Amino acid sequence: MDNKKILIIDDDLTALDIVDYLFEDKGFEVVRRTDGISALQCVEEVGPDIILIDLMMPKMNGQECVRQIRAKGLKLPIVAFTALDDPEVHQEALDAGCNLVLTKPCKPAVLVNHIETLLK
Repeated sequence: MDNKKILIIDDDLTALDIVDYLFEDKGFEVVRRTDGISALQCVEEVGPDIILIDLMMPKMNGQECVRQIRAKGLKLPIVAFTALDDPEVHQEALDAGCNLVLTKPCKPAVLVNHIETLLK
């Protein structure tokens, strides 16, 4: 997975640090944003290969951010990574355009495996 760019969008800085470390260790180039608005600008500038996004964030929630990314016609894989273990919220994320929804906490190996599978 060398040279793959992952955009991680989460307002929880501890979560960002953990996931950043996890993916850098796997050879990814990690780009971080803490809200949906700055993430939208970043998507076009950086051109990530995959996005990992939290659903509960200030300024713009994850579902709205994903809808706007999809409205731009971008087809890259998007994974919602949320503390909400609610089937309705998960379905809303899928309806917004996420390829997969994972509930936090999640074993690091499981998260990495899902990301690598989506990039194949």
